[in-house]
Amino acid sequence: FYFYNFWVKQNLEDFYRANILSFLMTFFIVATISCAEAVTITVDDDIEGANYKSIQDAVDNATNGDTVLVYPGNYTENVYVNKELTITSLSENPVDTIIHAANSEDNVFNIIADNVTISGFGISGAGTDQYGDDKAGIYFEGVNNSVIKNNNFSSNGYGISLLDSYNNTLTDNSAYMSTIGGIFLWNSSKNKVDNNLINAIKHQGIFIYTFSNNNEISNNTVNYSRSGIDLVYCENNTIVNNTISNTFSGILLIESNCSSLINNVVKLNDWSGIDLEYSAENTLYNNTASFNNNNGIYLVESSDNRLDHNNASNNMGYGININNSSRNNILTGNIANSNGKENIHVVDPENNTINGSANSPAQELPFRGFVLAIIAITTIALIFRKRGYK
Repeated sequence: FYFYNFWVKQNLEDFYRANILSFLMTFFIVATISCAEAVTITVDDDIEGANYKSIQDAVDNATNGDTVLVYPGNYTENVYVNKELTITSLSENPVDTIIHAANSEDNVFNIIADNVTISGFGISGAGTDQYGDDKAGIYFEGVNNSVIKNNNFSSNGYGISLLDSYNNTLTDNSAYMSTIGGIFLWNSSKNKVDNNLINAIKHQGIFIYTFSNNNEISNNTVNYSRSGIDLVYCENNTIVNNTISNTFSGILLIESNCSSLINNVVKLNDWSGIDLEYSAENTLYNNTASFNNNNGIYLVESSDNRLDHNNASNNMGYGININNSSRNNILTGNIANSNGKENIHVVDPENNTINGSANSPAQELPFRGFVLAIIAITTIALIFRKRGYK
């Protein structure tokens, strides 16, 4: 029995010793790999001394965490990125580092990895594939925690397109002459779209579509596009400090709920400045919707919304038009002056609240009818006063 216990004890010690040694070896290997420094890989299309002449070759030979640094030049290629990389131009100037699609039926950048940064490029040439699908300058699919910044997109189907992508930042980019849209989010939530310039787009400037929720759309400028910012089938988005002009419709919500539109300037548009259709529980605060060719703010079959302290003046149609089965909306402290039709038009005043007083069709602010009444009263008083002197 003594020898049996000794044998068991000896074997257990050998077992533990072997496992500890194996653990230490594994830990050392992992630590060595994790401590390996990220490297910078250089790309130049015509100068010797860079690591590679094409961006795709650099990406193929990079590892997670590396930086691909691209020298000024013209690169004709489509780039597929499946690693966590920073890809940036040396100059950070999109004018002198241009990437044009080698295959116009594909995206210029096709990203499927998380934690990717694309910065400082002019990106063009993504068109339409054989199935009629429009391609993008940069396309994210299933991508999280990535950054697209300081790029210039021109002559693409979309400038930037996100599908099933979350927690990304799109900032300081410009998009011109896209055949479909500037920035497109589909089933993509918790993204930040900030300080982008979008111009001369045939369709939507910024399009937030189907199950794209909790995004922040801020400080963007959209000009000369079919529409400025469209939200369709979305919830809980924040639209703040954007400027939209010379589009057909400024900001459009269709079946989109619980969103906030704050401090936006929407002017000189062919239809309405802000248009809510079949949308509920949204907040419109301190927006300026002026000099539009139809309504400043227009609600169609949209209920339970709040309109607070907006300025809807100098529009050719109504200032604020609450139309067609729109109920339980609350309007407080809005300014609506010098519009072509009524300053505030409510089809169903019985079921909407204006300035906290139900059934009241007018704000407490000085509308055109109020001013005319004052003029008429003053004129009559002067007439009677003059007669009194006689």
